[in-house]
Amino acid sequence: MRIVRASVAFFNARLSRPLVTSKGQIDTREGFLLTLDSDSGQRGVGEASPAYWIGEEQIDQTRTALELIRRQVERSPDAADLREWILGGASDRPPLTPAAACALDTAMLDLEARERGAAVAGLLPGESIEPVEVCALLTARMPAEIADEARTARKQGYRTVKLKVGGREIDSDVLALAALREALGNEYRIRLDANRAWTFKDAEHALKRFARYQIEFIEEPLASARPGDLVRLRDAAGIALALDESINSKSELEKFIANDSSGYVVLKAARIGGPTRLIETARLAEAAGMKVVVTDSIETAVGMSLAVHVAAVLSPPRSAAGLGGARALSEPSAAGLDFPIAPAVIACGPGLTVTASADGLRRNPQGRPGPSARM
Repeated sequence: MRIVRASVAFFNARLSRPLVTSKGQIDTREGFLLTLDSDSGQRGVGEASPAYWIGEEQIDQTRTALELIRRQVERSPDAADLREWILGGASDRPPLTPAAACALDTAMLDLEARERGAAVAGLLPGESIEPVEVCALLTARMPAEIADEARTARKQGYRTVKLKVGGREIDSDVLALAALREALGNEYRIRLDANRAWTFKDAEHALKRFARYQIEFIEEPLASARPGDLVRLRDAAGIALALDESINSKSELEKFIANDSSGYVVLKAARIGGPTRLIETARLAEAAGMKVVVTDSIETAVGMSLAVHVAAVLSPPRSAAGLGGARALSEPSAAGLDFPIAPAVIACGPGLTVTASADGLRRNPQGRPGPSARM
């Protein structure tokens, strides 16, 4: 198989409701889709959607890197050479941005899987492909609206929900959280995401007030996420903490592992440089006894499907995957891929295809495809 063409498409997708975080509000989601065509007529697609609104990789940086990819495919469409570039081993070319590397890695895996009639998950290291529970991202702001949204998610079968905090006064967050817990009852899991909202003092105050609502974990509460401070905050507040923005590579994770800073790590392919690097980082976290949570970055069906395929091969017990794009985007479909709005999904293939799991979290009856040789 030979890659004969690469094309890049920009998208600007409207959110069904503004997403408010401690770093600001977004009403639309911008990103790119990278498409690779092979000489056999198959097509693979990957998404490059950085989280620019929280100060990460910016859209213009992603655009420039994707144009480099397009030109490189025109000059030398060698798959092994492109994979070396993804992993940072091409000394004759500038390094790719994480989101662009993610798009290229994903598109190559999708293309290879479709050539083989397999699922992308079948090309990733893991013992089996399992159904993936989905966490519902709540985007309402007022307590009564949050409660209504949570009750709807509960009726749809979701057992884990996530709420953004830190973008308003702590008292308001407490009221929202109280309404959420009352609407769900005690048997449902609640995750919080502060996006580095607080000083240590404010975080300790907030988390002590949140603790009564039985929080599964809170992501990135501190404006400066130093390992020692996270340990002190966890011990003082009694709530599990999750690393997210702090982890963009294996080396960054190693620093936190050395200090026993967190029980959870949230990994996003667009931030860490693609599914290959995400799996490597997840294995490191698992070996250190951390729980891995795979999420999208408010992405289209392409990015969300990738998150499912990665999450499906992680070691049990698996945490619910965060697929915010499914509920936040008015139209998550992209590049011919539809994404099921469901509390449990299956990475079934071919390629990145995902379907709803009619049997909830029962094992995928299709199992793992046969062994694969990389392109």
